[in-house]
Amino acid sequence: MAKLVSRRGVLRSGFTAAVVLASVRMAVAADKVCADPAKLDDGQKSLRASLNYVEQSPDPSKTCNGCGFFQPNGDGCGTCQMFSGPANANGHCDSWGPKG
Repeated sequence: MAKLVSRRGVLRSGFTAAVVLASVRMAVAADKVCADPAKLDDGQKSLRASLNYVEQSPDPSKTCNGCGFFQPNGDGCGTCQMFSGPANANGHCDSWGPKG
């Protein structure tokens, strides 16, 4: 006799899978370096340093992905209007401002 699957069981499995997938995506983005320092000119390096840009935000509630200056490109990276260049979606700088 076949075991019946409840609607609650299907929803619980789907929710669990979504949480795992989101965690994997965040881990991949956190490990990703979006701006190769060797490819940045001295001006770009200086601006990033003056804004204290980091590839991984120390505050999970203030990441580039939640900043109004950030435009994501779908691969864990994006472009920041503050320094006209690549930024990690999980990064942070001193000019962070919430999307509004």
